[in-house]
Formats: sequence, structure tokens, C-alpha cells
Amino acid sequence: MRADSRNPTTVVRRIILPAVVLLAAYVAGRAIYIEAYKSRLYAAGRAAAAAGQWTEAFVQFNALVELDPAYRNAHQQLDQLVPLILQAGPGGKDLKAQIVLLRWLAASSEWTKLAQVLDRSVAGVPAGEFVMGSNTGRDDEHPRRLVYLDAFEIDRFEVTNVQYQRFLQATEHESPPYWSGNEYPPGQADYPVVGVSWADADSYCAWAGKRLPTEAEWEKSCRSDDGRIYPWGSAWSQSRANIDASAGAFRPANQTGPRSDPWDAAWVLLRASSGVRRLRPIGSYPEGASPYGIMDLVGNASEWVADWYNWNGYWDWPARNPVGTQPPWNRSVRGSAWYDPNGSARWVQGQSQCSARNSSHETQDPRTGFRCAHSSP
Repeated sequence: MRADSRNPTTVVRRIILPAVVLLAAYVAGRAIYIEAYKSRLYAAGRAAAAAGQWTEAFVQFNALVELDPAYRNAHQQLDQLVPLILQAGPGGKDLKAQIVLLRWLAASSEWTKLAQVLDRSVAGVPAGEFVMGSNTGRDDEHPRRLVYLDAFEIDRFEVTNVQYQRFLQATEHESPPYWSGNEYPPGQADYPVVGVSWADADSYCAWAGKRLPTEAEWEKSCRSDDGRIYPWGSAWSQSRANIDASAGAFRPANQTGPRSDPWDAAWVLLRASSGVRRLRPIGSYPEGASPYGIMDLVGNASEWVADWYNWNGYWDWPARNPVGTQPPWNRSVRGSAWYDPNGSARWVQGQSQCSARNSSHETQDPRTGFRCAHSSP
């Protein structure tokens, strides 16, 4: 045996140097692979964008940014995709692209951009006649008749916590009872804000340069011009919306002792980030969209509209751009909600019809949020 084979330095060289060489080769090879992978993602994103496949393009560029946050061209491509996604029509793929965008912004804590994208996510509803009301529903839905509306735009999604937070920061309005000061519950930036008064909802829309939709505008947004019963068609499907399917009295799972007031329980549930009975992020039920691509008209939050509520129906309402102005006692509410402790499953199904009307006696109702509208030029 050679003497230098027992030398510690020689041993180290024989063991460590090959390992270092292999590690260096691995690092260099991995760098080459990553660069090639980044190039493939970028090329795939560009190809998808050129083909108008907004969801696929967004996924590719988003994966590239997650892999390399300093990849400037990928950020530029994402910024260019945002207006294209927002301008997309109500078709399934286009709507999914918007939801993918919103989920990514929420997961990335891009609060300012999330709010701005939501501000711009609107659906256009063309001028024309539609069937309003019902002859088989409650008296306040009678009579079923043709109504003409001028063209208007309406928010594709209900106003969210992250949007409403900016309003509170810019004004002196009161925050919802389930918030902590001006902070909404953690992880709920893209949840609809609820528990706001009609006056606060009206003020928010004015602050945003919009207004609350009328009952007629809300109903046309829901049922389109083909007289459908629900936003998705004429057959009931509770899986298409975040509704309180069981309804009835409710006791939280962790509650012991006497049954609490159901509205107290609602405020507790609004702070929860898990559970069956709770709010959901906007757009969680894309299969429940209306023909105009408007989300959550059924379920999640019930929604304030501009009109005063009347029990007598539409008998004396005008047939063109109607607005309920009498009697001034309760404001109208449209759409079923995530929570209904006093109703029944049958009641919730009825309230999920596009023609269904209701009102709220509370200035702060844990079921009720809103969306805004804007008259087309």
C-alpha cells in the first residue's frame, strides 16, 4: 500500500472532490433545466394568450412568476392579461379566467390590485324587454308582465370585504359588526361584505361612482330575456348556490346550554373560515351564473336594491324603467342568503327564484350585502 493513501488529505481529496464536482454538475444542470422550463412556460403563456385562452395563459405566466419573482416580462404579460380577462364575455371559459385571476390575487395578498380588478369586473345588460314578476309566487310578485329597461352595467360579483375596507378608510362609516374595527376576518378579502345598512350600501356605490340597481335591473340580470326561473335555468339545483338548504333553527356545533338567538349565532359564523354553514368567496359557484355571467345572484349574500318595498306587487308600476318608490318603510332585498334560521328548505328555494322579493327590518342584517350598477351611456 502506498504511503500517501493513508494521508488524511489524500482521503479527503478522493472523497470530497468528486462529490463537489458532482454537486457543481447538478447545480449547473438544474440551472439549465430551470431556464429551459421557464422558457417553455413563457412560450406556452404567449401561445395561449395569442389563441385567446385567457385562463391557460394566466396559469402559465403565474407559474413562471412563482418560479422566478424577478421575471419582469412575465409580470408584464400578467398585467396585460388583466384587462383582456375583464373584457371577456360571459362564456364559461372567460368567466373561469376571471375567477382564476381573483383567486390568485387573493392568495398572493395583492389587496389593492384585487380591489381594483373587482371594481372593473362588470357585466353589460342590453336594453330591451324582459319578463318581470310571477303569477304563481307570492302576492308581491304579481303580475307577471313585460318590462322595458334601458341598457345598464352591473357588478359581476357582490361587493367584497377588501373593496368595502377602502370605503371605510376613506369615510367615517361604521364597519360591520363581525369585523374588528376596520379589519375584516382573516382570509376573507374575497368574501362578500354583509351586515351593512341600506344607507351604507347606497353611500358605497355613490363613492365608487355607481349606484344600487333597481329591482327590475336586478331581476333582469338574474333571469335574462327568456323568462327563466333561476339564473341557470328553470330547474331547481341547490348545488349551484351557497344557500342554507336545511334552514330552520340552528345551534352552533360548539355551543352547549340554552339555544342562543339565531342572529347572534350568525355573527359568530361570519368570523369562521371553515364549516358547512358560512359565507363563501365570491364566484365559488360558477355553474350558478346568469346568462350575462353575473355571479351569486342566488345564495351567499342577499342584496339590497334601490327600491322601497311594497307588498301589493306591480299592478300600478310603469312598464318602462320602473322603480318602487312607495311606501317608504322598508328597502327591498333580492336573492336568497347563506343563512336562514327562520325559514324552511321550501322557503329558501322560493326565495332563490329570480322573481322573489323580500325586505329587511334590520339596518344591519348578517345575511345582506349588495352589488352596484351603472347606467350605460
